Amino acid sequence: MNVGSRTCKTWRAFFFVSAGLLVAGAACTSQDGALQREPVNVILMVADGAGFNAFNAASYYEHGALGRQVYDDFPVRLACTTYALEKDGEPAGYAPECFWGDFACVRGNPGPCKPTDSAAAATALNTGVKTKSGRLGVDAEGEPLPTVAELATAAGKRAGTISSVQLCHATPAGVWAHNVSRSRYKVIASEMILESRLSVIMGAGNPGYDNDGRPVEEPEYRYVGGESIWMQLVTGTTAQGWTLIEKKGDFAAIADGTIPIPRRLIGVPQVRETLQYNRSGDGMGDLNLNVPTLATMSRAALNVLAKDNPDGFYLMIEGGAVDWANHRNRLARMIEEQMDFNRAVEAVVEWVETNSDWEHTLLIVTSDHECGMIWGPGSYIDKDGDGHFTPDADEFVAYKPIVNNGRGRLPGVQYGSGSHTNALVPLLVKGRDAETFYERIRGRDERAAEFWNLPDSGYVDNTDIFAVMRDVLVGDQSATADRTERCPARCEALAVAW
Repeated sequence: MNVGSRTCKTWRAFFFVSAGLLVAGAACTSQDGALQREPVNVILMVADGAGFNAFNAASYYEHGALGRQVYDDFPVRLACTTYALEKDGEPAGYAPECFWGDFACVRGNPGPCKPTDSAAAATALNTGVKTKSGRLGVDAEGEPLPTVAELATAAGKRAGTISSVQLCHATPAGVWAHNVSRSRYKVIASEMILESRLSVIMGAGNPGYDNDGRPVEEPEYRYVGGESIWMQLVTGTTAQGWTLIEKKGDFAAIADGTIPIPRRLIGVPQVRETLQYNRSGDGMGDLNLNVPTLATMSRAALNVLAKDNPDGFYLMIEGGAVDWANHRNRLARMIEEQMDFNRAVEAVVEWVETNSDWEHTLLIVTSDHECGMIWGPGSYIDKDGDGHFTPDADEFVAYKPIVNNGRGRLPGVQYGSGSHTNALVPLLVKGRDAETFYERIRGRDERAAEFWNLPDSGYVDNTDIFAVMRDVLVGDQSATADRTERCPARCEALAVAW
């Protein structure tokens, strides 16, 4: 096994204590006898609001067929449940017989199973704990939870979060922030910028531009923590070591390695809320030309996290506006956003194979929840004509697959909702310890495996994603620490013992 330029021949365990958490890692003895820590990376990629049918719709448009995306040949391809807690604090759950037997169960709300929102889903993914919708990094009682990024940085690794929507939106914020309300953008952004140990933060929210990338006369500072914090970022006076970039060319230069790579990077492209989705118009094309793609941002973030880093890193990458498009049933824009996400996955795979390897990197591609209730045309009869499935008014016919109309043509779909659903979502995994997901299978859905051509009918839960990421990055702490303990980042100092 290669670690840097040295070959490990003897494995040794190491432990250190951080904020009351006993964290286990791995090390090896090099051929010259020196103790070397192993650089292990975890990359989580989230297509927000994309269920199986959203993934398939983009593939039909891009390729005219399924099975041609870079993640389609990942060795682990399973389904994942995403439910949050009900108002009474009980898990909503997932039952295949309910899902496939009652179309209202897909919709969830109103229905027998309440679906999650992105905040509760981000919390589950990053802390392994279910919480109520709207909450970030806190449990049902509002107590802060340690995130995988906090555990990783406490272990000497680096961490980052990037998104195609605002940097303080639910999914990117869930990597570090702790708040009972996902809507407190200013406070959440402030915590991420001034209090976190993140090495990379990237996302929309630039105060000086609108959604078409045009300068504005009255800036909006809430997505970057307020005017004072933004001015500190611009002038380099945050005392946190951040380098701020805004221009498309700077993102590309760091992605290509043609300018010096900073230790800590915050990238806020010159656009207000989303890289592309919220621009004027309705269909594809006529893109904002002054913003990077998610793929470019991903390569830049990876370069920053890997620079002079012998310990490894955790990075979350979100294609955030897939969800925004599905909320409004805008198929063309949804496919455009999913294709941008697909290019980002390709960029990450290429980066890993060039700069690391699959023995030292775990790549997880998934979604936080399905949105839009996308199925094939004729799945239900819209008797009330409102464009959505209404349980008491409309007639369910059958679960029908979306229709492939060929490459470059929008597939045939029928939206059933303008909100989130309780449907299973894809889980596509490659790299270090990917196979351990099979050990966490919680149930089986034969109908789902057949409908979406999965090699295995098993499904895991989104909290299992946290568990696998934690185990790869810092080891299983379940026997030595309470995950509801206050986060390591809130401690003033770390006591590290080798």
